[in-house]
Amino acid sequence: MWVAINLAVPLLSSLAMALLYGSTGLTRYEGFAILGGVVLAFWGNVLWSMASQFNWDKEEGIFEIYLVSPAPISAILVGMSLGGILGTAPSAAFVILIGWTFFHISINASWLAVSLTFILTLASLYAMGMVLSSLYLAYGREAESLNNAIGEPITLLSGLYFPSIGSGSPFPFAIQVAASLIPLTIGMDALRKSVFYTGSVNSVSLDLLVLAAMAVVLLFLGDRALKALEERGRREGTLVLRLR
Repeated sequence: MWVAINLAVPLLSSLAMALLYGSTGLTRYEGFAILGGVVLAFWGNVLWSMASQFNWDKEEGIFEIYLVSPAPISAILVGMSLGGILGTAPSAAFVILIGWTFFHISINASWLAVSLTFILTLASLYAMGMVLSSLYLAYGREAESLNNAIGEPITLLSGLYFPSIGSGSPFPFAIQVAASLIPLTIGMDALRKSVFYTGSVNSVSLDLLVLAAMAVVLLFLGDRALKALEERGRREGTLVLRLR
């Protein structure tokens, strides 16, 4: 079931947007839609796996195993994120294969810039997932509503399928500024530049610096939040308490 969902949601979403662009004559945006579907696969993994993994493990009664491990909780979560990236890669590759095959999208990529941007985008997204994971541990199932609250707005503001910042954005300047605080927004903007406009590393250097800074800050915040939650839970005896 989860395999089908992981494959279908990014693929169908990107195909729907690409067909919409094609039917309205905006064929230059078809590539944006396919690229958005690729990144959507990883964004969905951050929301529905990375952020909620510890809470699910607590509900299953295996979270206690992590507590007796000599590794810090944040390190365990980083390892899970690497597994999540590997597990999501086939879904992203499937979107690329189908999208580029059916729409014959032309690219003009700088692969070094693409690689650096993609790596830093994933690093910042999964660091954000670590911060969200602490919320799941703190509030249990109640925090799942956060996914429903931020999932679609972030998808819209981050410009998964169209430029949401810069000269091509349909948003007013104030919304563009707010959207720029989301790692996914910066990552998508840099990926479009490096995939479709031969953006060299120099042309996306500012984006790369911002993504690296976001990854470091979010990783630090996530680590601190998990440690604080662990210390409070051990002190109050609520760390493995199942919250309904």
